Amino acid sequence: MSSVTYKQIVEPRSEQISEILDGLNAFGQEQVGGEAPAKIAVVCEHKKRRVVGGAIGHSILQRFYLTQLWVSEEYRSNGLGSELVARMEAIARQRGCHDIVVDTLNKAAVSLYKRLGYRVYVVNPNYIEGFDWHFLAKEIQSNPSLQPDGVDPL
Repeated sequence: MSSVTYKQIVEPRSEQISEILDGLNAFGQEQVGGEAPAKIAVVCEHKKRRVVGGAIGHSILQRFYLTQLWVSEEYRSNGLGSELVARMEAIARQRGCHDIVVDTLNKAAVSLYKRLGYRVYVVNPNYIEGFDWHFLAKEIQSNPSLQPDGVDPL
């Protein structure tokens, strides 16, 4: 492969990154029989339509991955994070998922997930200096009739 070249790109543009991700996603999709991840987000807005929190995830092969959870600092410790997780769990149940997995470097998030019934199954200690990388999971039972208020049916 003498015609192949390599170059380092500092701060790559989104279109450069998307070519890599598209290739990786296509390969992964091929490996799981053509099933693509079904992405979903739940957004929490203040009455003035300002986003103050949200959760993002996807399901594939009866597993749900909660990939991001965020609540604005001034709205933390008011139950918004718990509610966002509960809504994502309801979506996962509706999609027929058996479990939910999540990973985090945030100690406070680990405490939240544990309170909500998640169990730690792997810890990568000091993954980044001063931060342990926690992987958590929660088994759920599918029940399509469970639909949280304010979430559109899928």
